[in-house]
Amino acid sequence: MFTSKKFLSDEMGVDPEIAAFFVDRKVPSGNLYWKGRLLYVSKGTGFLFIPLFFDLQYRSGVPKAILLSEPYVSLMEDILDSAASYEREQQDFGSHLAKCMELVAGRTANRDLYQDLSFYFGENGLRPYKMLGTPSMALNRGDTLLFLLCCLRPGDGRIGDIIRDWYALVPSFLLMDDVMDLEEDAANGEENSIGDFGEGREAVRNAIAYLHENFARLRSVNGKLGAYFEDSLQEKLETPYLQFLIK
Repeated sequence: MFTSKKFLSDEMGVDPEIAAFFVDRKVPSGNLYWKGRLLYVSKGTGFLFIPLFFDLQYRSGVPKAILLSEPYVSLMEDILDSAASYEREQQDFGSHLAKCMELVAGRTANRDLYQDLSFYFGENGLRPYKMLGTPSMALNRGDTLLFLLCCLRPGDGRIGDIIRDWYALVPSFLLMDDVMDLEEDAANGEENSIGDFGEGREAVRNAIAYLHENFARLRSVNGKLGAYFEDSLQEKLETPYLQFLIK
């Protein structure tokens, strides 16, 4: 479904120039992440998060001259292409990680973050480390995109804030999907992060409380975005399905 510049700006608080850049951008040729897609940004969470994450970086001090530069955006796209290759089981996670490290190796300006990410994905096995990771390993599955931030120099933006905002944004998308797909995933034997929050109805309640915390963080940075997520969650909470899960 088409996502307009006006929707991103008016409803989600995205900077108009950033919204226009990604809505107007052509789908990268040969990129598996966009395979079969005609639009760069749609309302699917796997694409909607891109302008939102770039807007959060801008709000944390990264100049638009860097954010919207071809080298920076293309690097993001290359990391997502590798992630799609892993998701399609065309390579294992180790190969995907090696590809991400290769992509940023010659452009790394933040060696400390690069080393932290290398340890987090390697020896630490996606368990929380310093500012990286959530208590749910299932929610950490998209974190390889954080290698993108290794290319930012000290002073380009507040890296700590960007990482906190990432964990308020991306895991929330994943977790809301997992809440709504809980019974279907259980029936199909598929991975679902809700089990990391406890058992039964308590797990669902804990997951929802975690979402409220994340949305409060987003609201403090981008009021419209935080309110949008809160409203979306409230609509879901009023459905018979979620009422059954939490009561």
